[in-house]
Amino acid sequence: MKKNNRLSQLSFRQKLILTSITCLVIPAIGMLYITMVYSKLIIREHSLEKATQSLTIVQSQIDVIFEEMVSVSNFVHFDPEIKTLLEDAKTNPVAARTLTSRLEQVAGDTLDLRITLLDKEGHAYSDYSFYDYDPRQFIEQGWFPTLEKLTPYDTLFMGAEANYLTSLEPEKPFVFMTARALREGIAAPPYAYLIVSRSEASIRERFASLEEDVYLLNDKETILSNRNQALIGSDFNTLLPIDELAFPDIVEFKNENQLLLSLPLKYAKWRLVSVAPYEQLTERLNGINRTGLFIQAIFAVSFLFALTYLLRRFTKPVLVLGKVARRVESGDMMVRSNIRGTDEIGSLGLSFDKMLDRVQLMLQQVEAEQELKRQAEIAMLQAQINPHFLFNVLSSIRLKLLMKQDEENAFIVGSLSSMLRASFSSQDEWVSVAYELESAKQYMELMGFTMRYPTSSEVHVNKDLLLETVPRFILQPIIENAYKHGFVQGGGRIIISITKIKSMLNISVEDNGTGMDEPTLTALLQHIKQQEVETDPVNVAGSPEPPSSRGIGLINVYQRLKLIYGDGFDMNIESIHGHRTIVQLALPVKRIGVD
Repeated sequence: MKKNNRLSQLSFRQKLILTSITCLVIPAIGMLYITMVYSKLIIREHSLEKATQSLTIVQSQIDVIFEEMVSVSNFVHFDPEIKTLLEDAKTNPVAARTLTSRLEQVAGDTLDLRITLLDKEGHAYSDYSFYDYDPRQFIEQGWFPTLEKLTPYDTLFMGAEANYLTSLEPEKPFVFMTARALREGIAAPPYAYLIVSRSEASIRERFASLEEDVYLLNDKETILSNRNQALIGSDFNTLLPIDELAFPDIVEFKNENQLLLSLPLKYAKWRLVSVAPYEQLTERLNGINRTGLFIQAIFAVSFLFALTYLLRRFTKPVLVLGKVARRVESGDMMVRSNIRGTDEIGSLGLSFDKMLDRVQLMLQQVEAEQELKRQAEIAMLQAQINPHFLFNVLSSIRLKLLMKQDEENAFIVGSLSSMLRASFSSQDEWVSVAYELESAKQYMELMGFTMRYPTSSEVHVNKDLLLETVPRFILQPIIENAYKHGFVQGGGRIIISITKIKSMLNISVEDNGTGMDEPTLTALLQHIKQQEVETDPVNVAGSPEPPSSRGIGLINVYQRLKLIYGDGFDMNIESIHGHRTIVQLALPVKRIGVD
């Protein structure tokens, strides 16, 4: 719940930035983790492959050494010349010397290869001097009786034996030997024994150039060869205190991770074990991997900063709109966002500013209406100063005229009194069509009295429309324009027509006065239409040219009906210069007594 409350307190901009950063950081962390895991696997496989290749090379080299020793044994075993010399050497010293030379030829250029041949009678022949070692001592070795048990052509392999040659023992203390019992056939007893040896150094040399520490082990886990001669003859399991060794594997040894690898040799069930420092093997690859991860992290952080900057920049208009909305809420209607652009935010800022303009315009219109209403109320109060006194005076004048039998003037005074009484006494905004027509009739009678030229009037209206409701004093200003501007050069006639078409009430006031020419009519229409936007801030602040006196009454009627009906009202003026002028009003029908 606390997390939800904290999130709800964040702004839209903060939520957007936080969501975008989260959507970037989580996949980036996941990708870096997966890359790191797979990189470790790849590095491990690469290191294992590299160590395997190195150990395979050593394996093949050592197999070649042992294979060479076996080949020498096979050659001596199956060479008929050596067999013949071995028989002759028993009685012929020359044959013995020849046999020795022959063994030296078989050994060839291999310096540490030594061949020993023993017959059943105790004669010994070798390619080395008997001063270094008496070959007949081999018969006393513990492994010698084993030769009798070997199957024909089988070879006994022995490793890490003490070097029997005293001259070479200080430099090469250990040797590898193969021994075989030479037989005529499978079931025949041995007629001689062949021993071939090579120094352990020939094998140890193969380990010198390797990064790994390689051990040659026999089937009893005894170390037969290693770069450290002190370990030869010791148990390999004592070096790695691990219950069960698995190959390949990574184990901790000497406070370091070691890569263990094992490959079998071709002969004697021996095997090679490689112990390689894992970190040393993978140092370069780990460095490359760390560099790659570091570069990826830099790119991710850079992209994160760039994304945050761009999001803050792109969402700044939203922040501005929020601040403007709060200022508007506090009552500041003059503030504007001034956000523009071709995207959705720009359109929103433009629409928001236009909305504020319209709201401000509506407020100004309301203020203007309230001012007009206040002025009208003041005028009404002024007009109502002692109205009964005025009516009493007019009634007294009318009575005196009737006493003098001046009925015409008495009628005029009565009409004026009635019109004034209706104007001062009624406070209703809405009147019936009959009441409005009666007021217009009284006004036309008074105007006819004041005019130099005779005038007349006609009213055409269906009696069913007499109870329809219209605003007060909408006909009098139009009729007044006809008398003041249409009948200045002579008399005339005013025709009032009221019809109903569907839900619209059409009122037409026509006079046959002087009319207006085209420029005058156009200018009048422009002045009337301008009243729709006269509350615009520019027009209110400016000083537009005032309309001509001809249009003041029409403008007042148009403005009042437009405020009342809005778009439901329409006004049209037609005029022919020298012939007539027609003013047409179209407004929604409203029955008297109905809201």
